[in-house]
Amino acid sequence: MVEMSLKELFEVGKSFESSVGEGTKGERARIFKNNSRLNLTEEMISFIESIDCEVNFLVSGEIWCPDFQLNATVLKRFLDLNPNFNMSVITMARGKKFMAPLLGVDKESFKGPSVAVLDKDFNVLGLFEERPNAVRKIENFDDIKLDYYKGKYLLDTVNDFIQILKVI
Repeated sequence: MVEMSLKELFEVGKSFESSVGEGTKGERARIFKNNSRLNLTEEMISFIESIDCEVNFLVSGEIWCPDFQLNATVLKRFLDLNPNFNMSVITMARGKKFMAPLLGVDKESFKGPSVAVLDKDFNVLGLFEERPNAVRKIENFDDIKLDYYKGKYLLDTVNDFIQILKVI
């Protein structure tokens, strides 16, 4: 069986811009809309900008997925704020086949987008799966689904990534 390391997966992935470029006009438009809804606090911006070491975000997801459209947009903002951050996007199929076992995640329960937050040597710092923890804790997703897809939980995604980055 063929195996790939997290570094190899990162190297074969695409840039955020390339992955977005594969989407429909409507899917691409949602990226820009989500970005405009992302109002980071000064404290968040300062923290993101303060990280002075390389961080790699390996994203398994695809542009057609609304969760990707929301949560990968948050990471793109991180990259815009800090040149030490890098992102590579692989398909869900590649993520399930190669990334899931490396992260100790069951292939059948592997969600998209899944984001492995990695240090410069591709050691795992943390994992973000599909939606922010605040949304995952809500018993009935349908109760907040519309607000979620309108970007009202984007700062929760930011906070989840900040919590992971605090281990550095």
